[in-house]
Amino acid sequence: MNNFLPKAAGMSIAAILLLATACTNNRGTVERPLITAANTNNFSIEKIELNDSATVLHGVIHFQPKYWVRIAKTSVIKADGKDYAATGIDGMDFDEQVWMPDSGIIHFTMTFPAIPATAESIDFSEGTDDGWQLWGIDLTGKAGHNINTALIPADARKPMADGPLPEPKFTFDTTVVNIHMAGYRPEMGNQIGYVVNTMHGQYDAQQTLDSLGNTQIKVALSGPAQMFLYKIAPGRAMLSPGDTMDLYVDTHIKGLQNMAVRDNNDNLQPDDYKFYYSTGYYGNMDLKQYGMQFHSGNFGDYRMNGDQYTDYIINQYNVLKDSVDTSDSGQMNKEFNNISLQAQLIYAASNPFWVLAANYYAKYPDWNGKIPSDSINVKLSPENIKRIAALIDLNNPKLVMTDNAIDLAYTYDFWKEAGINSGIIEALNNYNRAYAIAERAEPTDDMLSELRKSYPSMADEVAAHNNTRKALIESLDQSMITPTPEVAPAKILDAIIAPHKGKVVMVDLWNTWCGPCRSAIAQNEPAKNKELSSDDIVWIYIADESSPMPKYISMIKEIRGIHYRLNEEQINTLRNQFEVDGIPYYILVDRNGKATGRPDLRDHSAFKKTLLDEVAK
Repeated sequence: MNNFLPKAAGMSIAAILLLATACTNNRGTVERPLITAANTNNFSIEKIELNDSATVLHGVIHFQPKYWVRIAKTSVIKADGKDYAATGIDGMDFDEQVWMPDSGIIHFTMTFPAIPATAESIDFSEGTDDGWQLWGIDLTGKAGHNINTALIPADARKPMADGPLPEPKFTFDTTVVNIHMAGYRPEMGNQIGYVVNTMHGQYDAQQTLDSLGNTQIKVALSGPAQMFLYKIAPGRAMLSPGDTMDLYVDTHIKGLQNMAVRDNNDNLQPDDYKFYYSTGYYGNMDLKQYGMQFHSGNFGDYRMNGDQYTDYIINQYNVLKDSVDTSDSGQMNKEFNNISLQAQLIYAASNPFWVLAANYYAKYPDWNGKIPSDSINVKLSPENIKRIAALIDLNNPKLVMTDNAIDLAYTYDFWKEAGINSGIIEALNNYNRAYAIAERAEPTDDMLSELRKSYPSMADEVAAHNNTRKALIESLDQSMITPTPEVAPAKILDAIIAPHKGKVVMVDLWNTWCGPCRSAIAQNEPAKNKELSSDDIVWIYIADESSPMPKYISMIKEIRGIHYRLNEEQINTLRNQFEVDGIPYYILVDRNGKATGRPDLRDHSAFKKTLLDEVAK
């Protein structure tokens, strides 16, 4: 697998190799060969030497200085249907950790057997399921960049006629997306990943491709959404409820990106070449987006006060808006970009601390350290907020067409506290709160009646989701969840640990969506049968309702211990009591019932040693 880690952390980055094998061959040298498709931009081929005795790959790695890389010894090339294993390497050793120099570039060569003279292209594979791969590396010098365009129907390549940005449709219906991976080969794998940004949040999944690289995805929507594909090749499409559309993605996209990094050239893409094409209501909108660079480290100054920050973000908005308005792009693109800039201005206004945090960390690059409490003191006054609001049409429903419409919902209180009517943002806020309740299969009737007055499609979606979740949750075996004691929130932990006085209790605060939590549990679980196998240790796991019930039920079956599921008020009270700074978070209870917050036990070795020491007392 291609992993990358800082030198201090010692991360890994599996791999790279390649090239060809023998038969009477002697074709000389191929400089900067065209690469048809790839799953990486970090490794590429600068030159291939083809002769009667060997095939020599001149490889290059581009990556971050002070990170290390490793090239797998199992790397092979494929030519005319046959695999050829690497026979040697110069400039580094196989399976050796090599630290990236300050230049961020490493050159090396690898040797393979000679390949048949009839081979017109080769593939490279690291020889593992998750290793680096390059496909269709041209040996003829004749392949062109538009190699897959002919596979995409002319109707699908037709650009949408310019004009006003299409009005968003608000109706609750299923959208069908037929996906076609142009230039697909089975060697690329049969799974694509996709992300859908809806008005109630983001979710991602995987879909299986057929032998031709086709699949179908169905999404229930009550308003516009954006879909992004990843893995084999990136693609995107704007979705509309009830639409049936085709999304064509050219797998050559990753080949172009690979060569652009290799050649330090951003202009490899032909003028008439697109990475993806789509039909449907929003088919092939030509949208080139302008944006504020919030996370560049150069946006703003973390020492700004509210007035200075307001002046700064308004100026940034006006400069970008002027660029949009004076550009030679079409009416639709200009309208979309102006709406996108308004959405970005909303984000900048409602998240000043996090916007300026990027600037702070750019100057003091300790991303694991906390920002001192007196370093960022920006606070916007109601007058500041009103100046910003004057530039935004908060009633424009097209705001939901921009990236991550759910982020707009979270700004409702920000506008409300300043006495500003937030228009569609209020509806999005009501919709998201109702959707979260429906996720737990709790009653939403009171909230839906108000939402139905403005956006009945959103109310319909929430009601349908509530019914689906209710049926699913009722079908689950919840017997492993211990009922939460019926006491005041401040007394929850005392009531939970009371039956176990005289024993050592390890309380683990976690959630299903927390990757570090899952990793820690996976580390700790085997120890329960080994060094931490003791009747004097009680294992208690506390999650909250943000963990989806079906996932939660399936996971706790594999976690030995007592499981509690707290509501929002209960978990927030517990977090405040122990100043929880994130999860996983551990609370150690000694034999006398004294509970102490122990975030230091995120260190697995400290976790085990501390428990053993407590048991030995």
